Amino acid sequence: MGFDKIKNVSLTDLFVEQIENMILSGQLSVGEKLPSSRDLCLKMGVSRQVVSAGLIKLDQLGFVKIKTRSGVFVSDYREQGKIETLLAIMRYHGGTMREREVRSLLEVRGSLEQLCCKLAIANETETKMQKLRTTLERIESAPDSQTAAEEIFAFHHQIAVMSNNVLLPLMYYSFKDEAEYLWALAYKHMGLESLYHEKKALFEAIRRKDSAAAERQVKDTIEASIKDLKVYSS
Repeated sequence: MGFDKIKNVSLTDLFVEQIENMILSGQLSVGEKLPSSRDLCLKMGVSRQVVSAGLIKLDQLGFVKIKTRSGVFVSDYREQGKIETLLAIMRYHGGTMREREVRSLLEVRGSLEQLCCKLAIANETETKMQKLRTTLERIESAPDSQTAAEEIFAFHHQIAVMSNNVLLPLMYYSFKDEAEYLWALAYKHMGLESLYHEKKALFEAIRRKDSAAAERQVKDTIEASIKDLKVYSS
């Protein structure tokens, strides 16, 4: 039996979550002006400090726009948001992603992984390949879906590190929570053996320095996942 850690949620986090939910549910519309900080304090029973910190966080997430001397306005998060915004949307939908969001994530991830493989092969060394092999072996022995998802993510992230491109590992890591969420679902849908052989085939293509085969393997994996979108979305 597993026990999750109980998190001490701050008033600022609760404030942010409530405003997020009001925006995502349509209670607050794009372009709508929020009440003043003073009114928000009175309506929500929190301090000015909580409201100020919460609005800054919402602005960073792309949910609102703070305009000096004009007020705070609801933004179109699809245009202003970032990867953390997707996490907020997932929270609103009970920790799941919808079809459009899954498709978008898979398409971006596929492009990143193909580029990572191409550059990793160009910069491959025996030491790097040994580290990748060790990660592959951990996938094979993963005891559950979450562990498998974490190791599969680590496998692909290691390929990004092998690319010697400074930005690629950082960009790939920004998808960590979402990618692990999808890999855990893939584990339940495909089983560990299928996932392991899929990653082993990619490993072998990189080891052979066969860039075309590696990129094709990534493409086939992404396309198969897109065909099964119902499995990965709410």
